Amino acid sequence: MADAKVLQQLLPFLLSVGLYASSSLPLGVFPETKPFHVVIKCIPVLCLVVTLLLHPAKTTSYSLLIQAGLLLSAVGDGCLVYEEYFLPGVGAFALAHVLYVVAFGFSPKAWKIGGATLVFALLCFYFIALPIAKGPLVIAFLLYTVVIASMFWRAAALCTLPGAHWRNWTAAIGAAFFIISDNLLLVNKFHFPLPASQLFVLGLYWSAQAGIALSAQSPLHYKQEGARKSA
Repeated sequence: MADAKVLQQLLPFLLSVGLYASSSLPLGVFPETKPFHVVIKCIPVLCLVVTLLLHPAKTTSYSLLIQAGLLLSAVGDGCLVYEEYFLPGVGAFALAHVLYVVAFGFSPKAWKIGGATLVFALLCFYFIALPIAKGPLVIAFLLYTVVIASMFWRAAALCTLPGAHWRNWTAAIGAAFFIISDNLLLVNKFHFPLPASQLFVLGLYWSAQAGIALSAQSPLHYKQEGARKSA
């Protein structure tokens, strides 16, 4: 029954995504200012935070870390509206990924998944990020690559646990979408324009955040939280 309520839980998020999409149309209804763009771009992720706050699992360490990661992501969303705040935005997202990694935990190790993910991420870094990076940007992009690869590794590792719930799979899928979205963003911003780039970049990004947020309601994390408290 709880799983049947997923669409209801995500309704405010979906409506806010629709609102953002409509603001991009030439309707003449919405103000074309950057502050307004910051607000309307941050609303979907903030709706996910509210969704988690309304769930009974809101005080589990997993949920609290995901909530904090979502809030940092909202900061990153706002920063990326302004060209001059691109690097602070990347930094905010990197910190969000670190919180997601801590939430996902470090057991089981799943080294094969981690190794394959790191190789793929470094290939993306070499062909997409490195050609446009100079000086300190090389280190910044490399660190970000390792962090986001670690985020996917740990999310995917949870899916190998006995009793893994489908909501754990949404985190792994979301993490994969995050990697794809970030690479499409770099290609579109620094290499060549992609058709319907906003649709793909933001669509994948918001799907990623929704998948990660849904994972905070997995019964697997209730059991882990209860085991820690009783230990």
